[in-house]
Amino acid sequence: MAKIKKIFVTVKGFKKTAYHHYGYSPLSLLKFIYYGGIRINTFIVYENDLRRVLRNHNIDPDFRVVKPTIEELDKIRTGKDLPREFYYDKIYNAKTCYLALKDDQIAYIHWVLFRGDYSRFLNLSDGVAELNYNTTLPEFRGHSLAAKVMAYISKDLQRIGYKKLMGVVHEFNYPQNKCMLKAGFEEVTRIKALGPFNRKLTVSSND
Repeated sequence: MAKIKKIFVTVKGFKKTAYHHYGYSPLSLLKFIYYGGIRINTFIVYENDLRRVLRNHNIDPDFRVVKPTIEELDKIRTGKDLPREFYYDKIYNAKTCYLALKDDQIAYIHWVLFRGDYSRFLNLSDGVAELNYNTTLPEFRGHSLAAKVMAYISKDLQRIGYKKLMGVVHEFNYPQNKCMLKAGFEEVTRIKALGPFNRKLTVSSND
């Protein structure tokens, strides 16, 4: 039953996600299929070493960042038409996310993965976390929310003892790559993928 529900949520959000990333055009679906299932893609692996002094996040005072439980997230998103990125708890059983809110309106979401969570590219060890699955809703773009929330998450995880925060981004996702660098991350390696197939990189907190 859980597997059927996961498939339903994935299919239901397919068009919405394609349009969200590539615009409202018939070509958007083809681009989504091509980049996600056919093309040989290169992904950049980023690392933020949480054992050093980190950059300040300097989030606009109009926004606040919260770390809801899944139950709280359910209440926040109920009745709203949101892209698939807001439902990765139902698709991949992700358990932890951060939200940026403006006047209690959802502006941004970023999921964080830990050891034992599903990660396409990384095997996470103790003390290592991964940023994954994020999006800014269109009406809230232009505030550098991605870079600022990533810097906020880095400091929050540093505070509770994590040693590294990772991120994996498609090489042609120029805005997200720029945000990673702006938030203090550094490129450590690259991974090739043929559609959904790729090798996994093991990341230790001791490296």
